[in-house]
Amino acid sequence: MLGNVGMAHYTFLGIGFWLVVVVAIAFALVYAVGPARGRRAARLWVRLCVAIAVIGALADVGWALISGELRRFVSAYGAVPLLEMAVLALLFLGTMWLMAIRYTDGLKD
Repeated sequence: MLGNVGMAHYTFLGIGFWLVVVVAIAFALVYAVGPARGRRAARLWVRLCVAIAVIGALADVGWALISGELRRFVSAYGAVPLLEMAVLALLFLGTMWLMAIRYTDGLKD
């Protein structure tokens, strides 16, 4: 396969991508939860988003290990692209989490 086109055939990459997208959108929805339900509900929402991200990431890594996709990916592309994707996902979700936390700290009860 040409270049990075073959990466689309790895299920764990697609699952990880959609996990990051869904959790980022969920973090952004705290701006709707806060005014509608208040500070406590907004904090619970942020905690739920973090729990979904952690459980989803663990499930995705578990799938990659059990299915052997991780081994095949690393042998085909090396570990560096995987590390880059993981770092970018963590930075993006970390930024979204920080913005959500800062927003909930500014809410009134």
